[in-house]
Amino acid sequence: MDYKKNDIVRLRNEYFDKIKSKLFFSQNIFFIDQFLDDGDFVLLRNVDITVPSSEIRPVKIDGKEDRYIYYDPVIAADVVHPDEPVKCHHVDRDEYYLQKMKTCFDSKGQSYYDILNEEHFVYVHELQHSKPYISRDLRINYKVSPFIKPLPSKMKLETVATVMTYRKYLDTQHEWDNCIKVYIEKKICQSKMVATSVCTEKTAYVLLFENDNRFDAKYSEFYINSSIGKLFLLNKTTKGKLEGNVTIANLRKLVIRWEDIYKECCVYLECLTQVVYVYEKRLGSNIPALTGLLSFLSQVRDAMVMEMIMPDLFRKANFSVLKKWKHDTDAIMLDSYLAEEASDKQIELIEKLIKAIGSNNDGIVNEMAKYRIYMLEFMRFAEQNKTDL
Repeated sequence: MDYKKNDIVRLRNEYFDKIKSKLFFSQNIFFIDQFLDDGDFVLLRNVDITVPSSEIRPVKIDGKEDRYIYYDPVIAADVVHPDEPVKCHHVDRDEYYLQKMKTCFDSKGQSYYDILNEEHFVYVHELQHSKPYISRDLRINYKVSPFIKPLPSKMKLETVATVMTYRKYLDTQHEWDNCIKVYIEKKICQSKMVATSVCTEKTAYVLLFENDNRFDAKYSEFYINSSIGKLFLLNKTTKGKLEGNVTIANLRKLVIRWEDIYKECCVYLECLTQVVYVYEKRLGSNIPALTGLLSFLSQVRDAMVMEMIMPDLFRKANFSVLKKWKHDTDAIMLDSYLAEEASDKQIELIEKLIKAIGSNNDGIVNEMAKYRIYMLEFMRFAEQNKTDL
């Protein structure tokens, strides 16, 4: 068989049975990612092992071997008038791709389904080679729900906080003097914080926590600033990029999730990350280590939320960022939380933290090195299974 990069293939059943314990999904269907050693071996997307080319098999177009392929065509941009919400388009990943193609047409009005039927393709990769304009929008619906478990604790944001626009808050500011405030920026960016305890010129919304509920306020910042939090605040992502705008509707319906045993260390991490964030903005050009530390702490935050939502994925990969972070830094984090307003103490604690996270070859740095191997795939799984999380 003449295979190419991005072809959809399967593995010989006996070989798949031998390696499936190392995979994060149960379906025997893959994209070819790369050829190695003059084609003797291949790398498959989402598989962290090298596979002999002799184990590759074609995928039949029979509704069985190709059942988990779906079609996700690019939708032409909608016309959105001022003050209108952006229209959302949700692809049904469970809809068989050939069924979807009955509703997709070329410029002459012929359905893609009829076009493919005329060619009498036997295998999916033959279709891909012959019709690249169709092939580029084929996707695989990996089922990772066995690795996703409902968290024991969750809350809808609007049940614990009053959510309002910053403009409305300014008009009624005197009514919220005794509340803990969390300020939300309008624009979501992968590398920037969305939620902070400090108001800026970019603030668009405010979360108001009553009864001096500082702990839930800080955890909300932690969750919203994570990649998972940003993912849930966006109606959609473009090419995997976490970019777009926060809407008050998405803020109100956002569900905050946590594991009770780790909630405290998550709050401590967020306190420290925001302190480092402030110092990095002021001194980052003179102290590059602050930029590196901020990036590291942000990735730890992402990994901790990801692990809380999909613990079996981490267990299967044999590492735990949550446990290592809690073990390595608990005492330092408590001091950081208590010293949030004392700048001299904060600098001392940052120095302690740098020493702590780098002092153990089997500590958090090592766990994060493992996480980086998988983080793109974990995030892709989260995007594909957003409705199940």
